[in-house]
Amino acid sequence: MKKLIIALACLLLVGAAAAYWFFHRDSDKARDVLPEDATAVAVLEPAELIQGLGLKQDKLMKLFVNFEDLIEALDLAKPVYAFSTEKGVTGITLNIKDADKLLKTISSYGIESEEHGGLQWLASSGGIGCMDRDKVLLCDASSSTAPDALRDEMAKLMSQDRKEVEALDKASKQDGVFRMSTPLGGIPEQYARQLPAGVSDAILNAALQIGKKDISLSANLTTDFSSLPLAPIKGSLAGIGPEKPFLWVCFNMNGERLLPLLREVPQLRSILLALNMNVDVDMMLKAINGDVSIAVPKLDLQRPDFILTASLANTDFLKNAGDWSMVRKVGANDFAFEYEGLRAFFGVRGNMLYMASNDKMAQNAFAQAPKDAFQSAAKGKYLCASLNIGQVIDAYPGLAILLRTMPQVRDLADAFDRVSLTADSPHSLELSIETRKPVKDIISSLLTLVTGE
Repeated sequence: MKKLIIALACLLLVGAAAAYWFFHRDSDKARDVLPEDATAVAVLEPAELIQGLGLKQDKLMKLFVNFEDLIEALDLAKPVYAFSTEKGVTGITLNIKDADKLLKTISSYGIESEEHGGLQWLASSGGIGCMDRDKVLLCDASSSTAPDALRDEMAKLMSQDRKEVEALDKASKQDGVFRMSTPLGGIPEQYARQLPAGVSDAILNAALQIGKKDISLSANLTTDFSSLPLAPIKGSLAGIGPEKPFLWVCFNMNGERLLPLLREVPQLRSILLALNMNVDVDMMLKAINGDVSIAVPKLDLQRPDFILTASLANTDFLKNAGDWSMVRKVGANDFAFEYEGLRAFFGVRGNMLYMASNDKMAQNAFAQAPKDAFQSAAKGKYLCASLNIGQVIDAYPGLAILLRTMPQVRDLADAFDRVSLTADSPHSLELSIETRKPVKDIISSLLTLVTGE
């Protein structure tokens, strides 16, 4: 008897789960509106965003004090979708919680609506909207030369069955409160010509994640950058350079493969030609093979300094040092270059190249600095870059003085540590804002400041 009861209980649980799935499997009605030929799709998860930022209902309503009824009428527990198609249709679709309340709210904003073909149609400057009991579709009509055709297309989307959308599948493979997949074919031609081959034909897949002490945007491109002369960072330069620099960039480069690519860009080709009249820059670039580090010790708006260090495959370019013009020798393999008031110091130590903006930095080019966890983690990545946010504030005396008189704003500004850019592979890129305090605490302080509590 006991086994029979357990079996019946399990059967009831399975039946309940199946019934829940059957009645709720299509509850995301906004998803059904997405067109099959959508080339770009973005998905926002409002509930996850609110939870990730630690927003409370009362503070959220104070932030959107004039839009409470609109927020309550929409079903923000479900995703919001945006899309564009090859036909030029661009739209946003949302789920509705209370259609009557939404219509009443829209009317209070002065937007008129009319019923036609079983749909409520809304019109505003540059936009057309339509809604039923479950969902609303808003489309951009500013560039449409045939509004009637756009209405017909919108009516079809509102009544269609769920379609397989390739761009949505790509966006859904990302993890985050905001996900998107879009082609980069819209890049203006004048910029696309200067990008590596394959970029303008690539598909960008990106997602926004909110962590405990960071907000990051990760992205990957569905194209092959194997032609770029980059390799995984070996980490040989991570422990040297200035302590806590304003800007630090590290990558692993093959200079011999890079030089032809630089010459393809007209502006860079002109600079290389001018420099080669004084120093064997081509030979120097070809000699670089390994990690390259570029650091700006501090943000100085009047006189920015920098230090570059690089691994060398050979030092053949030194053989012609006696023929260099506007260059004077200041050490065994150390030199100073001066041209129209500009000075740079460079040289070779062992199998390492350095280049600095002043002689003090040149002398300390390979001095050991306290290890930074971010720099140590660069090993194995294809790109690692870091920007110290705090120094931005300190570089503007007026801003620093202003913040001293506004402690709440100063505390908020001090909560941010750095902006970092990393690439785990030639196809991926992640932009991250790292904080010293939990993200939820920062958002809470920001809302307190905005709402005046």
